[in-house]
Amino acid sequence: MALRLSLLRVMAAGKSAPKPSFGGRPSAAASKQAPPPATQAPPPTAQEAQGYQDAGASQGGGGGFMSQILMVMASMLGMVMAMRLVSSMFGPRRITVVHKDSNGNVIETGSGRSF
Repeated sequence: MALRLSLLRVMAAGKSAPKPSFGGRPSAAASKQAPPPATQAPPPTAQEAQGYQDAGASQGGGGGFMSQILMVMASMLGMVMAMRLVSSMFGPRRITVVHKDSNGNVIETGSGRSF
C-alpha cells in the first residue's frame, strides 16, 4: 500500500502545481501576471432598456394559477398510472382469509354464523 502511494505521488509530481513560496525571492512563474480583465460593455440606454421590456412582455408572463392547478392534476394522474403499472406487473393480491371458530368450523364473516 505504501509503495503504491509513493508511486502515485511520483506520477503526480510532474502534473502538480509549483510549491508555494513563503517569502524570499519571487520565482519566474510568480513574476508573470495574468493580463488585465476585458472591459465590460456600458449599460444599455433608456431607449434600449424599453426595447428589452417590450420583448419580455410579448413572450408571456410565466404561467399563473391555472398552470399550477394543471400541473397538480397531471402529477396526480401520473401517480395513479404508476400505481396501476406496478400493480399490473405484480398481479392481483392473492390473499384468502378463512374465518373459523374454536371448533374449526368455517364462519361466515358478515353474520358470524357457521356454514
